Amino acid sequence: MGNEFWFRPKTFGYGATPTTWQGWILTAVYAAVIIVCVAVYLHAHSLSVHAGLLAAIVAATVVMVAVSVRKTDGAWGWNAGRAKQNTGKKY
Repeated sequence: MGNEFWFRPKTFGYGATPTTWQGWILTAVYAAVIIVCVAVYLHAHSLSVHAGLLAAIVAATVVMVAVSVRKTDGAWGWNAGRAKQNTGKKY
């Protein structure tokens, strides 16, 4: 595996946006895990199943964030977009 970045910091807000197929696959797999866990949760009636699903969601989130941070081209932080340049024009 190379040192290729899969994500870039978001222009607005906190976090990163996928930019390569690897980033999109990771995001899709994470979303699928969450969707399956929620679907099972809605039909399960056992507290132990609910606890297991919660653990799966937490583990998937930790992996997603860890890989995203490591594979982002730049640092994560709050971004408020690009500052507008003052050109002196009135609109």
